[in-house]
Amino acid sequence: MVLRGRRPAERLSALLCTLSASPLAWVLSAMFVMHVIGITWGMPASDAWEDDGIAPRDFLVGVHDTYLPGHFFTYPPVHLITLTLLTSPVSVYALAHARSLAAADVVTEFIKVPYMTIFTLVARMVSALMSVGIAYALAKIAEEIRGKRAAVLVATVVALNVPFTYYAHTSNLDVPYLFWASFALLALVEAIARRHPRGLRRALLFAALAVGTKDQAYALFLLSIPLTIGTWFAFDREARAEARSVFRELMIGGAMAEALLLFVDGAITNPTGFAHRLEFLLGPASQDHAYYPATWAGKAQILTDLAHSFSDFYPWPFALLMVAGLVAHVAWTRRDSAKLAAGLIPFFAAVSFTICFNFAARRSEHRFALPQMTLLGLYAGLGVEAVLERCRTRASLIAVYVAATPLFAWAFFECLAMDVNLIDDPRYEAEAWLGANMHPGDLVEVYGSNCYLPRFTPDTKVTRVDLTPTTGRNPLPGMTELQARFEDVEARRPRWIILSEAWVWQYMDREPSAGHVLAPGQAAREKDLAAYDYFYGLHLGTRGYHAAHVARWTSTFWPRKSIHASTAHEIRIFQRD
Repeated sequence: MVLRGRRPAERLSALLCTLSASPLAWVLSAMFVMHVIGITWGMPASDAWEDDGIAPRDFLVGVHDTYLPGHFFTYPPVHLITLTLLTSPVSVYALAHARSLAAADVVTEFIKVPYMTIFTLVARMVSALMSVGIAYALAKIAEEIRGKRAAVLVATVVALNVPFTYYAHTSNLDVPYLFWASFALLALVEAIARRHPRGLRRALLFAALAVGTKDQAYALFLLSIPLTIGTWFAFDREARAEARSVFRELMIGGAMAEALLLFVDGAITNPTGFAHRLEFLLGPASQDHAYYPATWAGKAQILTDLAHSFSDFYPWPFALLMVAGLVAHVAWTRRDSAKLAAGLIPFFAAVSFTICFNFAARRSEHRFALPQMTLLGLYAGLGVEAVLERCRTRASLIAVYVAATPLFAWAFFECLAMDVNLIDDPRYEAEAWLGANMHPGDLVEVYGSNCYLPRFTPDTKVTRVDLTPTTGRNPLPGMTELQARFEDVEARRPRWIILSEAWVWQYMDREPSAGHVLAPGQAAREKDLAAYDYFYGLHLGTRGYHAAHVARWTSTFWPRKSIHASTAHEIRIFQRD
């Protein structure tokens, strides 16, 4: 396509015509639409409903704390900086309208609903765009090793990943770090498949951006790069002949990536804060939540649970397609050693993440299986390509498409169900019921973080009770913060108590399931018997309150999708007897 010399309008028209004729562009466009349906979930609001999301509160704070000497933030700053720049006009406007630049006045202004809503929607839209970028990068890997039809099939499979659909709607860092990681893997594939060692620099720089977005990205590369280079050298005589060049590029690229990461991550400008953050990550941030024993049996249970969670991501027949695709790739490239090694890179990355993160952190939740399931989706697409290649007649080709349609329709339905779970969140029902039944002046008592709560109107009298100091909480306009025992409710005498299933489980579940252990943080809560008795008493109606309304997922058509303690969870509203 030649665009040079044309007017801008003609160039745009030509580009749109090219995109409209591209099956890959159609798939990616459809994927983007699916990832923005329900993107206003829980909005407008002063805080968002996604657990562990960085919007609307954290990216400004995160950038500030990363570079303020002696301070640190939970996450590295690459994506935080991106969102800070994108929302800077809103931030400047809010600062200009604050009563003063004192911290309390700035916070009071910033947590107003219009600003927070814009921050959240910008962050979610960036995630949606990056999710399309991930599918594009994996499609280009497939195109590099097998061709354009394989690229379209891979993008289609990746788009039909249910938790991926959820995270594309949120400000969590899981999609952003996978975005940079996917382009790192694409650059690595191209460098090896084309026998172009200099491309290793680009791969390592993208990897640094991935780690600089979320630290756990390291686990995708720690074993996969050595495994890839080792496989390449083992099977490719030409690569062995260029070993000096390959290792030189790895050293140069590694030095560039390390310098970029240390600078962006604050290690150079704030070494004390950086050291404290590493201590936090290696300690309470990971080990306080580990719920597998640190034994070989624990590792086996992790693998078992990851396998069992497969159906949460894709329909189970996709697993067969993944195996078929991996086997087919080896068969296709047995005479092209460079492409053989290149095509195994996503598989090596999935294995590396499992060993270096899941085994180390001893966790296997959806977000910690997302990298493997997304990368292995590439092989499911190649599996479909392998089946199509065996079709020698038009009739057999049509038969395969007819047989595959229900499978892909099933996967598409599950992803749409994820969108519906956002649109029909039980908290909307709880909000409507409260609006119809509360009286002016009623006191409402709530527990847990903002992300677990329904929204409240400005005139609602809400008190949040917790054992933690009030200074460490994310404020909400009009909410009174109280540090007190839960069970001392008689001293407060609220008319309503709102309890979220996503939060209260930690005071309801007493025994770990088979093959698991209590996470240290949960084990500490186990000792608070008074709190356990209180919450059980609320459910049993023995605490002077009864369940006035329960908002829960009730659809018999759309399946319930519970992801990251954020969706489709039950809200119980208790009224004083």
